[in-house]
Amino acid sequence: MTAPHWVSGVHHDGSSVYVSNPIPRMGEVVTVTVRVPKDAPVTAVFVRTVPDGEAHFAAMTPTREDAVSVFWEGPLKAHQPRNNYRFKLLTPHGAFHLYQSGLARYDGPDWGDFILAADLQTPEWVHETVFYQIFPDRFANGDPSITPPEGAWDEGGIKVTRRSWDDTPRPWRESGAVEFFGGDLIGIREKLDYLQALGVNALYLTPIFPSYSNHRYNIHDFYSVDPYLGGDQALIDLRNALSARGMYLMLDVTHNHTGDRHPWFIAARQDPNAPTADYYTFHSRPDGYESWLGVKTLPKLNYKSEKLRDQMYAGKDSVLRYWLRPPFNIDGWRLDVANMAGRQGAVQVGHKVGRGMRAAVKEENPTAYLIGEHFFDSTPHLQGNEFDAVMDYQGLNVPIWRWVAGYDGGSWAEGSKDPTLMPTDAFAEQLRRFRAAVPWIIANQQFHQLCSHDTMRFLTICGGSTVKVKLGLALLMTYPGVPCVYYGDEIGLDGGKDPDNRRPMPWDESRWDHDLLAYYKAFIALRRGSPALKTGGFQDLHAEGNTYVFSRQSPDQHVIVIAHRGDGPYKAFQLNVRAAGVADGAALTDLIGGAAHTVVNGYVTLDVDAFSVVVLEVGG
Repeated sequence: MTAPHWVSGVHHDGSSVYVSNPIPRMGEVVTVTVRVPKDAPVTAVFVRTVPDGEAHFAAMTPTREDAVSVFWEGPLKAHQPRNNYRFKLLTPHGAFHLYQSGLARYDGPDWGDFILAADLQTPEWVHETVFYQIFPDRFANGDPSITPPEGAWDEGGIKVTRRSWDDTPRPWRESGAVEFFGGDLIGIREKLDYLQALGVNALYLTPIFPSYSNHRYNIHDFYSVDPYLGGDQALIDLRNALSARGMYLMLDVTHNHTGDRHPWFIAARQDPNAPTADYYTFHSRPDGYESWLGVKTLPKLNYKSEKLRDQMYAGKDSVLRYWLRPPFNIDGWRLDVANMAGRQGAVQVGHKVGRGMRAAVKEENPTAYLIGEHFFDSTPHLQGNEFDAVMDYQGLNVPIWRWVAGYDGGSWAEGSKDPTLMPTDAFAEQLRRFRAAVPWIIANQQFHQLCSHDTMRFLTICGGSTVKVKLGLALLMTYPGVPCVYYGDEIGLDGGKDPDNRRPMPWDESRWDHDLLAYYKAFIALRRGSPALKTGGFQDLHAEGNTYVFSRQSPDQHVIVIAHRGDGPYKAFQLNVRAAGVADGAALTDLIGGAAHTVVNGYVTLDVDAFSVVVLEVGG
């Protein structure tokens, strides 16, 4: 059955355009709004909630209209911490139900509902940021004298080696993760002018704690900064320099495991009565213990232990609390392999750990940003009582790989990858499903990247095509969430699988792709200067062929984003903007190219270049 022509114009999202207060206090009554086309035969609208499990319907009222739409408003009480709601629209032809997952004729399960979270402590500053991820050993060497000396120790029989900055990282089987290029925190501080010129204003550093590897995910002291990176004072100096520039800092911690040389583990391995004996799971001592994916150098932490929970987050002097305090005052934590922490066979306390970590972090700093690494379905952890966000691989990162480059990087089993380009309607649907499964406030603070230290470089994923990289970057900067650039992507650094993706940052500007750098600067500036892109709501408008279009709207600005992956231009593309509430005669201005367009009979007609994104601002 063909849907009526008006259904594409029915819209609500959790942004401040449609919810009078998207972050209410418990018990507060907010006003929710539904936009309905004027020619829709809608006779009544109800907002349906489920306070304490019992369905409740509140009648809505058409309070105002414009040239295109009628706006229905109604009350919604934040009766409980998580408030599901949906809308029921009555017409002479039957009822329609509007969910966060879309408009339907059926009365569906609650999992598709909109979600209003009450008393939610949010890091609102992240909406003003573009992050920059740095792998400390590979970004900049500020003090060569503190680089680990040749042969200082060995790991798995391989001794430490010092590499020249222009060398290429060797495979793990050759380097053993103990080859060092000498990047440090002093070097990062010295490059802050470069980072500010790029436009980023928040740093995410992979682990900086003492370790016997260059990646430092096998930590052996959670309470100090690795002296080979400059020690505690270098972090304090970096923190102060960032604060002076209005920039933010997020650190990375392994709450799932330690290194096998951590004193906690050494003591537990030697003595079943040691104070830290129950921090780990031993089936037999000394070698029969649980580890991360069977990697014996990464013994897994056992969160059945209340003492461990106190040590890592709950206690007054816990690891997570320590670095949030002066003199370090970090602004957020990234939790490594958050999908696995607190999960071990019959022991499944991951959500308990997540809730405990949130409580401790928010007690120290209510605006701290708490995110987890998660390559899969993270939405159960994103309901307002655990993480603020995750590295949203399945919600944006992997779909962009598949839609732009045909790279199925989210499927790791041999023979399971899909080498075809993802259909545009499937791309839009995957994004929608991951947005719809969490409160809008959380969807709009998800942490998004095109690649990271754990994946191939995006330029390599795109087969060296910078036009595809630009397309991906434009999507990253215009989609809801908090964007992050992996160091070096902006100047055309490529790299295959780990550790090739961790090449040193080339500071010889003759090796840079300056055209790509200019494009990064332009879209970062666009992102940071646009109210709609920072906090605006979201509406899908078109997902067919090689073209995907969506709308972002805040109280101060309305933009429409057109992404085209075709290898040729889309001539005379006709886009229905009436579905976005845009009236005939409205002027739409290209924020990148400057061209102006006018809406005629509900449509705007324009040419879209191959592998490009057009951002149109809606005017009067």
